[in-house]
Amino acid sequence: MKVLHLSDLHFHTNSKDNRKIIKTLNSVKEKYSNHYIVVTGDIVDDGHEKQFKNAYNALKTFKGRIFIVPGNHDFGAAGNFYSRERAKIFDEMLTKPLEQGGTFSFDNKPTVNVVTDGDDKTMFIGLDSNLETTSPFDFACGEIGKTQRNALAELLHDNTTRGMNKILFFHHHPFLRNDPFMEMKDASKLARLIYGKVNVIMFGHKHEMDCIKNTWGADYILAADNSPGKAKVGELTIEDGNISFKYVQV
Repeated sequence: MKVLHLSDLHFHTNSKDNRKIIKTLNSVKEKYSNHYIVVTGDIVDDGHEKQFKNAYNALKTFKGRIFIVPGNHDFGAAGNFYSRERAKIFDEMLTKPLEQGGTFSFDNKPTVNVVTDGDDKTMFIGLDSNLETTSPFDFACGEIGKTQRNALAELLHDNTTRGMNKILFFHHHPFLRNDPFMEMKDASKLARLIYGKVNVIMFGHKHEMDCIKNTWGADYILAADNSPGKAKVGELTIEDGNISFKYVQV
């Protein structure tokens, strides 16, 4: 099983502004036709309905092997202020049509998709890390929230899921990253909850690519760059229970 990590696609209203991401997605379709794809948020630029249409038209070709979560630009104008209407549109125009195993707007729980490949069974767990706030400072850092954390704890303690590989993904940074406005508000609570219980953690948001090994009890913690026009993306390989990571060309 192979998984590509994309993020921060930022689809715009004007199709001319989407040429780089369309080129990247076309390359992914051609070169990695059997890969699963995780997109860690900011799929559109400011939540305009036309942007969601453009995004869906480009992503629907990957239906059945793509897993998404929302970012601050998906749920808020210019990525600064939470909008319930934009959150609802995200679900109606992307989450549901792409069959993500749940929804993200309002008081949601994690989305869960399980994929079987030979003897490997992998659970993809998506979280909404957007904070419902009118403060641009809080919205930029995000929060998982008690409802999702409780549901995630129940999921990870379920005996039927213990033998599965687990990929946890969301948008906002769980680390300080030299910017106090980028640190997820409940990062420490999330870390304690998932320690030793997930194999891979993925996120985007700051447009800086990084790979951190053996932290928070996970094999890999992966930060993605904004994918449009970039030369490489991250690739996970899961085989016989072993997980490896490298960067590949797009």
